[in-house]
Amino acid sequence: MISIINERVVSFSIDYLDVYWEVKTTTEDIQDYSFYVERSEAEAGPWDPISGPLIDTFYYRDSNIPAISNNRTLFYRIKAVHNVSKDTVYSSIVDRVGKPDSYASEIIKLENVMFSELVGVRAWVFPRKTFGQRCPDCWDDVLQKRTSDSCRTCWRTGFSGGYHNPIQVWCQIDNPPEETEYVSPMKDDHRHVNYFNIRMGPSPDVKPMDLIVDHLNRRMRVFSVGGTARFGVTVRQEIKCVQIQKGSIEDAIPLAIPTDLELVPKRNFNISANESDASYKDILGIYGYK
Repeated sequence: MISIINERVVSFSIDYLDVYWEVKTTTEDIQDYSFYVERSEAEAGPWDPISGPLIDTFYYRDSNIPAISNNRTLFYRIKAVHNVSKDTVYSSIVDRVGKPDSYASEIIKLENVMFSELVGVRAWVFPRKTFGQRCPDCWDDVLQKRTSDSCRTCWRTGFSGGYHNPIQVWCQIDNPPEETEYVSPMKDDHRHVNYFNIRMGPSPDVKPMDLIVDHLNRRMRVFSVGGTARFGVTVRQEIKCVQIQKGSIEDAIPLAIPTDLELVPKRNFNISANESDASYKDILGIYGYK
């Protein structure tokens, strides 16, 4: 099989995105393969084919991009299919920002060790759909809005399915202070509002209005995403969320996980008060970082 390399997305226009790729040097006949470009707004898919089959072609201009949004990132991957055997190979997933350089990659690796081995817990990110099929049950084409807040087809997003496939992540979650918000002080009408700060690596790319479910089944709505970047490439995300009120429609969104899954796994290091102890191991040393 061939190997797809140097995938990249380049554009300085708001009307289109140019997707390029190359094939690693091979003795196979490249014209025996058909190439397809696939697009998604979530790194874990689902993926929509937007072009192909392309024969001996290594460029595609996506001029059918959804309406511009500062909070939306489009991801692309290339699929190559052998015309006879139907064997399939995929490229890496790329977006407009591009891949991190060697320094950023090292930072990301160390951050991932910290989140997965020291301070992190398991959580799931549900990327919210922002384009595609409108909800067939509650969307009004005339009014151009949802007509129900309890629709289980779109989960109050207006798009069929509501969210993309959940993506498992390791992240650090700060417990919030206990607060009470008075809706109507005169009527003693109040509710508990919990705000969470979450830190995680650059993948998956989180945007406002996404849904995060942590290891305690606390369901949170993202309202702010910041972080640290190197040359425009994110190396850490700092996320602010608000916990969804109990009884909301989002509580019914299914999340299927194995019953034996370790939500806070055993840490792969030993802590010793005496560094001269032969059994002392630091976390980075385990992974080859001295």
